Amino acid sequence: MRKRLLFVLSVAMLAGGVYLLATELLWVEQRNGLTVLMGLMLVAFGAYLLWADFVAPVLGIKTKQ
Repeated sequence: MRKRLLFVLSVAMLAGGVYLLATELLWVEQRNGLTVLMGLMLVAFGAYLLWADFVAPVLGIKTKQ
């Protein structure tokens, strides 16, 4: 159950961050640096969680744990 919840949360963080970045960089006339930073942080945290908990173990790569 914990792995499923972590997977759902990390995918949501990644998708939300990509959405924030795409919205801010493509459709907004006046860009806000704080929104871009928030999007980058969400993408980074979501991608790290996916990598450390799901992708790396499947590939046999050791991570810090």
